[in-house]
Formats: sequence, structure tokens, C-alpha cells
Amino acid sequence: MSKRTTLRAGMIGQLPVFVGTTALMLVVPGPDFVLVTRNTLVGDRSRGFLTAAGICTGLGLLTVLTAGGVSALVAASTTTLVVLRMAGGAYLLLLGALLLRSAFRRRRRTSSAEEDSSAERRTGSPMMQGFLNNVVNPKALVFYLTFMPQFLVPGTPVYVQTLLMGLIVMLCAAIWWTAYVAAVGVLGPALRRSAVRTALDAGAGTALAVLGVLFMFGRI
Repeated sequence: MSKRTTLRAGMIGQLPVFVGTTALMLVVPGPDFVLVTRNTLVGDRSRGFLTAAGICTGLGLLTVLTAGGVSALVAASTTTLVVLRMAGGAYLLLLGALLLRSAFRRRRRTSSAEEDSSAERRTGSPMMQGFLNNVVNPKALVFYLTFMPQFLVPGTPVYVQTLLMGLIVMLCAAIWWTAYVAAVGVLGPALRRSAVRTALDAGAGTALAVLGVLFMFGRI
């Protein structure tokens, strides 16, 4: 058996474990889960799919940065990691605060469609929300720098393997979020009443704000 065949067999042999572990990490609730759920229930499936697209785009950027060695340079700097963690926490806090304000205002008065549209504009596009949730998330960087290297096979260029594994992560994320949005979207019509939307915004806003604080203090 040639060396190339042996390497290919080694990569394929580890693929089920890599995919399985990646899938488990994707389904564990976190900022992405809160954001996709809220956008799908409060908006509609299209907003959920756009949020998922933003998440996958962020994963794509992290894949390219990791393959190029940029992520390793960032991780090597304690100061940069702290700045990234603070920026990620601040973003989640801001997003949570905007959702809480939207819930508070909707509770004080009967919201009109125009007010709901204005609130959605303030929180930004769902795709950008999903993108930023990943790019400024230190946990995503740690995943690429500590989890992926365990599946590298000697003898094959690291950047090639990193790109391949990154594409697999993106594919797994796309499949998971597409299925999740489709399932959650079924409940959307029944959950878009003003009172329910207020509760959803309040719950999502609180969750994101708490996650933001935990990010900033390095608790997650």
C-alpha cells in the first residue's frame, strides 16, 4: 500500500469521529442557538435561514484564517484573545439589550407592524447577526485551534486538511440549522402574537446578555 493511500485511509477512518463530534458540538445550545431560535419564531423561516447562512459564512472565514495560520497568531497573543473575548461579549450584550428594549416597548403599548419592523432594523440583519456571532466568538476560535489539529494526518499539507475539515464543519452546520429552522418554523405562526413575541424577545435578550457577561469574564 502506497504512502498516499495510507494517508487517505487514515483521514477517511477518522472522518466518522470528526463528523460525530462536530455534530454534537453544533447542537449544544449557545449564542447561535438562541439567535436562530428567536429570529425564526419572531420573524419567519427566511430570517432563520439567513441567520444560519451568516453562521456558516462566519465558519467559512474562520476556516480560511485557520488554514492560513492567522488564527494561530491571534491565539498566541493573550492580549488579542482578551480583546476578542471582550468584543464578543460586548456584541452579545448589545444585541441582548436591543431585544430587551424591544420587548419592553412592545409590552408598554400595542405594537404595530411598523414598530416591529423598526425594532428588527435596530438589531441588524439576521445574516450579519449570525456572522458576527461566530467571528467574535472565542469558543469558535478555540474549536478550530484545539479540536481540528487532533485529526490532522502527518504527511499531508496542514492547510489542505484544515480547509477540508472546515468545509465539513460548514456542511454539518448547514444541514443542522436548515433542519432546525424548518422544524421550529412550524411553530412560528402560532407564536407571533404580540404577547408571545414580547416574551421571546425578553427571553432571548436576557440569555444573550448573560452569555455576553460570561464571555467577557471568560466563564465560557
